[in-house]
Amino acid sequence: SILTLSMVLITAVSTPLIKLLYDPSGQFMRAKRRTLEDLRPSADLRLLTCVYGEDHAAPLIDLLEASAGASRESPVSLIVLHLTELVGRAASVLKPHRAARKSSSGGPTPSDRIMNAFRHLEQQAAPGAVTVSPYVAQAPYSSMHHDVCSLAHSRKANLILLPFHKSSDGARSTANNSIRSINRAVLQYAPCSVAILVDHGLAAGSACATTANSFLQRAALYFLGGPDDREALAYAARMPDAGNMSLTVVRFKLRNWVGMGGSDEARDEEVLHQFWTRHRDNDRVVYVEKTVEDAEGTASVVRSMSEKFDLLIVGRRGGDDKDLESSAALTSGLSDWSEFPELGVLGDMLASAEFASRVSILVIQQQPVKNTTGC
Repeated sequence: SILTLSMVLITAVSTPLIKLLYDPSGQFMRAKRRTLEDLRPSADLRLLTCVYGEDHAAPLIDLLEASAGASRESPVSLIVLHLTELVGRAASVLKPHRAARKSSSGGPTPSDRIMNAFRHLEQQAAPGAVTVSPYVAQAPYSSMHHDVCSLAHSRKANLILLPFHKSSDGARSTANNSIRSINRAVLQYAPCSVAILVDHGLAAGSACATTANSFLQRAALYFLGGPDDREALAYAARMPDAGNMSLTVVRFKLRNWVGMGGSDEARDEEVLHQFWTRHRDNDRVVYVEKTVEDAEGTASVVRSMSEKFDLLIVGRRGGDDKDLESSAALTSGLSDWSEFPELGVLGDMLASAEFASRVSILVIQQQPVKNTTGC
């Protein structure tokens, strides 16, 4: 009885003590900062694409096909991770994917079908433009984000691409709160930038369907200012080079605003100038400026323009940084009835029922300079 009681007491004390003293996310906080904004246009773009199920594969592939801008001069290294829940007491597994041997039924596994779809994307691209590295992970939902962050860290990814936890087939929508928790944890601890794709009809069909004819033709970027919006611009800047993709960059400005000349505001002007200088002669690129009075004006412009596009790209914080007063004023009050805070101000508004249409949303967060401690 004394021995049993001692084991119970030791376990009760040691478990919270270990959680307090050992932070698995520490290695990610010490990692070298990896962002798209700091990446040279000709450098190898390393994308970690996470897939929870076969339904997530087709929209992600369609997005990558239309926006990655892969070529021999600007290659893309695509790291594909299929995440599945671990049931029981078995140890978590993170390993490269190997095609399963033919079973008695002779059919491929879900992981095989997902990886075959991404392999098709690799084969359709120019030789050497896209390289696919497939991985599979089995872990409890509570610790699954560690596998995502660990793989992104070891493979030196620049961007983690996640599917949204809600999916819709046009008639009904389903939500998975476990996936939502994983996405939130990845946003907090990721060693690189993170993007969440809210699919409202990018690609229909199973994961093994080909996507030779992209559903994406027109994309728009809403730029309010701040590091997340600059990261979104860095990703969107690759789209005109990807094929038939057209891009409209909408810059929001606050009327009668006198800038304070901060480093972020200066950086915003610099990256916009570089973007327009690079794409000035491209007929598929349009740059417009919208001057509004307040957040209501921002919402009005977004409502009037959004349905003209197939894909909307926004920064996660949507310019709602406390250090950027003009950007905060552009979205002040829009988050009062926030349903999906992980999408930021504009992303949450666009993903709401009012905007639920065939327009899909890509929300991008730049890796913070300093991650939050604790796990």
